[in-house]
Amino acid sequence: FDKGAYASSGTCFSGNAARLAAENLREKILFHGAQILGEPVADVQLATPGVVRGKKGEVSFGEIAHKGETGTGFGSLVGTGSYITPDFAFPYGANFAEVAVNTRTGEIRLDKFYALLDCGTPVNPELALGQIYGATLRAIGHSMSEEIIYDAEGHPLTRDLRSYGAPKIGDIPRDFRAVLVPSDDKVGPFGAKSISEIGVNGA
Repeated sequence: FDKGAYASSGTCFSGNAARLAAENLREKILFHGAQILGEPVADVQLATPGVVRGKKGEVSFGEIAHKGETGTGFGSLVGTGSYITPDFAFPYGANFAEVAVNTRTGEIRLDKFYALLDCGTPVNPELALGQIYGATLRAIGHSMSEEIIYDAEGHPLTRDLRSYGAPKIGDIPRDFRAVLVPSDDKVGPFGAKSISEIGVNGA
């Protein structure tokens, strides 16, 4: 049985199937493009902007797809791929916080927070950083301010985000950094690992 694509493991586990499907589609595009051009597959290649180029000329992906769908064409251009994940790939992180405590009132202020996370080789680094910032701030809210209060009869007194205590823009630490620490993991596609929960755990 496969390990399963759940929680934040979708890219890591299912991503290899998507990669194989893309490679399969690439082979089909080259094959049918070569047929249209009347050339051996070995003599054609993918080129920009979206064409199969050979020694005799070139044909666009759109033309290949159109010929496949009309007359006695070969059908839709669809790539398929399947993958059974043999191993797990675990993300790692190190988190550092600097807080100030008012010893008279007990008020806590989070001044600095650094999150350094290993999520393999990110498929999209900017989205990965956004995920880390969002997950970390969410966990900071869970730890420091968010609370649902009930009365003696069990009715919630917390009825909106204002009273719930979700972090606001002013609650973000003045020095707040997320850093990707890439590694070349062999399990996920192109070295990618999961990134979601690990951003919450350290905070």
